[in-house]
Amino acid sequence: MELVSKLTSKEAEEYQKNGCLCQEALKNRIFCSRNAVWKVFGRLDASDLLVVANRRSLKDLKKTMDTAGIESFCCRQLSEKQIVRIESADSVNRTCVLMNTSMISESWCRPALAPLIHADDEVCVLAFSFFDDTKNLDDWNRQYARGQGIWYRANTDVFFPYGLKENQIHWVNYFTDTKEQMEAAISNSSILLLTGGAPDLMMKRIKEKKLTRLLKNWQGLVIGYSAGAMIQLGDYHITPDEDYPEFKWCRGLCFQQDFDIEAHYHGTRHQNRHIERAISEKHLDTWAIEEKGGMIVGPKGKKSFFGAVHFFDGTAGTKQ
Repeated sequence: MELVSKLTSKEAEEYQKNGCLCQEALKNRIFCSRNAVWKVFGRLDASDLLVVANRRSLKDLKKTMDTAGIESFCCRQLSEKQIVRIESADSVNRTCVLMNTSMISESWCRPALAPLIHADDEVCVLAFSFFDDTKNLDDWNRQYARGQGIWYRANTDVFFPYGLKENQIHWVNYFTDTKEQMEAAISNSSILLLTGGAPDLMMKRIKEKKLTRLLKNWQGLVIGYSAGAMIQLGDYHITPDEDYPEFKWCRGLCFQQDFDIEAHYHGTRHQNRHIERAISEKHLDTWAIEEKGGMIVGPKGKKSFFGAVHFFDGTAGTKQ
């Protein structure tokens, strides 16, 4: 998990002049998750510089937590060797994984994901994608709660082969958590997990809880399953099925805006016809992801694929 520390204007000036930090700047530095920067250090300008370090390499870290639950870490002595890089405060470091299933520990996808998931990561599970028949806390618990939720282990235990422990997986509870608790869970994490289900209802609840801005600016690794993959896009279509009787377009978090996806692709005429309709209306390249398939989009938009994924040309509307 990467932690960041903001350089003072004097430290930034010295770094730009000499290409290194003075010894005083390496002592008692305050670090935090990349997503908690603005809460720990206040408003940042594009001219501000951040020191980036891996938490596992930092020694003698002292963790503190403010009244809102935002974590920060004091590093008594930082060495130049522990610095991964120094970057501009407006750098975007977000990698997106889009797939259909939560079973990330299976052999068909683990080699692709292993370089992205680290044993010291903190995971925030945003389980807002439930359908309208989940009306209260008891209903939510039957789906997601530890010890009884049918989806709990499928979104928790799958991280264990990567070296994470259960106490590193933090679930946001739609029915009981305050806005501050939700923001803290999101801000303190380096992996954001967006569960499957109803994408439009997930976005509705994100807006309802006033988390849209925080999530749109979130950095780190985003893993989305089905609905959680769809809402990572700008515009995404929903192909009619048993849950959605009509074709429609919806708006997501806009992590990726230059393509569309078809989730749970089985190569049916029904799906192909609606992919062609979506392309005719928005002219977006479309990736059709089978059950055992997924795509990774890096910080600079570079795409890679694992498992079974098919490409439909946004200009021609044809499968490649």
